[in-house]
Amino acid sequence: LGSRLIPSLPQYLPQVLKHLHGVVGRYAEASADGLTLMVAALSAMLAIVENMSAFLAPTLAPLFSCLLNPAIRLAPKGDGDVAALREQASSLTDDVLAAVAKCIPPRQLLPAQFAFYQKEASRQGAAVIVPFVAFVGRTASSLQRNQLLQFYKPLFKFFLAAFDIARNPLLPLSEVEVIEQATLDAFMRFVVKLNENLFKPLFLSFLEWATADVAPLSEPADEAQLQSATETRLRVFYRALNSLFDKLKSILTPYYAHVLDTTVEVLNRFGVARASIELQEEADRKVIPAPSALWHAVVESIYQSALHDTTDFWKEDTFKRVFRPLANQLPNTKAVGVSAEQAHALYTERVRKCLAPAAGQLAAAAGNDALWKMINQEVMLKSRSDVPAVRVASLIVLQAFYEKLGEEFLILLPETIPYLAELLEDDNGLVERATQETVKVIESHLGESLQSYLR
Repeated sequence: LGSRLIPSLPQYLPQVLKHLHGVVGRYAEASADGLTLMVAALSAMLAIVENMSAFLAPTLAPLFSCLLNPAIRLAPKGDGDVAALREQASSLTDDVLAAVAKCIPPRQLLPAQFAFYQKEASRQGAAVIVPFVAFVGRTASSLQRNQLLQFYKPLFKFFLAAFDIARNPLLPLSEVEVIEQATLDAFMRFVVKLNENLFKPLFLSFLEWATADVAPLSEPADEAQLQSATETRLRVFYRALNSLFDKLKSILTPYYAHVLDTTVEVLNRFGVARASIELQEEADRKVIPAPSALWHAVVESIYQSALHDTTDFWKEDTFKRVFRPLANQLPNTKAVGVSAEQAHALYTERVRKCLAPAAGQLAAAAGNDALWKMINQEVMLKSRSDVPAVRVASLIVLQAFYEKLGEEFLILLPETIPYLAELLEDDNGLVERATQETVKVIESHLGESLQSYLR
């Protein structure tokens, strides 16, 4: 019927929404007949959105309520015909949301989305917030250049509000993680649309938001809660930064200059200046936190910035600011709420998967044997720790240097030999085995045995 249906739309559309509301309201108990009616209503709504999107502005809020009802995603699937109909209804729901994001004019859709988030979605759990932020991400990715200029600021404000949900202590951690990841994914769809003139001020505003002193979303707040609220924003920022590196690569590396102060500050908070945490004064030992998700994100950002450095960002001045705080992460063996055996396993894993790759890539980006000497010396000093796990960890980092730099790093072998000779005589079997493995790695690049030098 096409445009001939427009005069009937004011009567037809409320009926479609009425049927949708009726079935969604009792979705978990809906029969096959009810689900068949829902599928028909969703199919009709999809056709209306795709062909008459300009006339839907007054119905967007009730439409969002239907399409984002958590029952659609949380209800048991059932079996037989009911299971097939639920699957079809869920798929059609996503299709309608995608069509709305693509077809409704942004001047109508985005204000409706922002209003719905404030009034309803933000007060719900992950079952509503996750599909909603994905919905907004789809909308952002559909914007044309002139539309982006009009709406990029309110979109950025929306994403910051969504990121702040992680500060809500009433939400379970599992939901916070899911919401945060969904918001990051949607945020990436928005950011990659921006040119540098739009991106740079938003990046600086994002950093300012992340480093501002904030309180939890519930009161009253003690000092630990205040620290947690601040750390939450920083974690979100650094996770977003790492995702941006994945997307923008070397384009983003110069922006790390704005982040460097914060990176060093966070590393110093987690770092241990003495050989091991056991040698710290009691007061210091209490305030040094166990490495957290923030720690992982910050160390990963160093790896990413070094990996994508094509502009000599990690030259002498920037390298000197980071290499010692990074090496000082080695003695921090702390873990919370786990046994000593589990803490040891977690420590070794984070050194192997996070800290060692970051240190190796940083050395590779520096490309300067004078700077290599500095970080090698800091790492090898940690091999004299009284904690066997830290001694092993220093060897893992040393191996990372050789894996990244190969024969070039042999220039530092003479000053490394005394440390290796000590470690080969270590009383701890794990340390001795790790040293033998390290010697083999070095020999593979040297092309000859080290035994004569180690006696």
